[in-house]
Amino acid sequence: MFDRHKPISVVLADLIAAFDGRNVTLGDLLDRLGHQATAVVLVIFAIPAIIPTPGIPAGMIFGSALAVFSLQLVAGGREFLLPKRLARTTLPQGLLQRMLAWLVPKLAWLESWMRPRIAWLSRDGALRLHGLFVFVMAVLIALPIPFGNVLPGLAIFLIGIGLAQRDGATVLIGWGFGVGALAFTAFLFLGGWWLISDWFSWGAVSPPPA
Repeated sequence: MFDRHKPISVVLADLIAAFDGRNVTLGDLLDRLGHQATAVVLVIFAIPAIIPTPGIPAGMIFGSALAVFSLQLVAGGREFLLPKRLARTTLPQGLLQRMLAWLVPKLAWLESWMRPRIAWLSRDGALRLHGLFVFVMAVLIALPIPFGNVLPGLAIFLIGIGLAQRDGATVLIGWGFGVGALAFTAFLFLGGWWLISDWFSWGAVSPPPA
């Protein structure tokens, strides 16, 4: 169970030992973290959007889970629950441990630079607003957009770390990445629409002169 007094890097290191390379379901992961560990759950479920996870549709799986969590935050809930079908989703053996082993030292370094500041952004009163933003990011993660997972994944990751460390500046940086993710997605969709429109205009046959 999550200890609120532990840095998230220590919690993640504990997870490596707890699962010891065996298969892990999303339900197992959520149970181990503790249903009320808002920041930690956001961080853990954002990681596969940032780090390549061959063998599973990470964007769809973890984006869907994050969308469910974010809606619970918007509704004012403080316990995270997953639909049974999603909770039974199994991660490939050792995948979680490999991701965490790569991440833990980097996260510990990041935490060493963080400190409590801009306190109102990390208080419980701001969680509904963060939840709404995380929902938008989760939808972007779930969409099949090439390289579209990274920016929204980083946004959720930084928001989660900022909440855990009571560091509103880090939360703001997370929002900045999220705005960048929205701009990138809009650029792709508008660019695709422009290309399709241009292709059809070139393919159109001009009527003969009267």
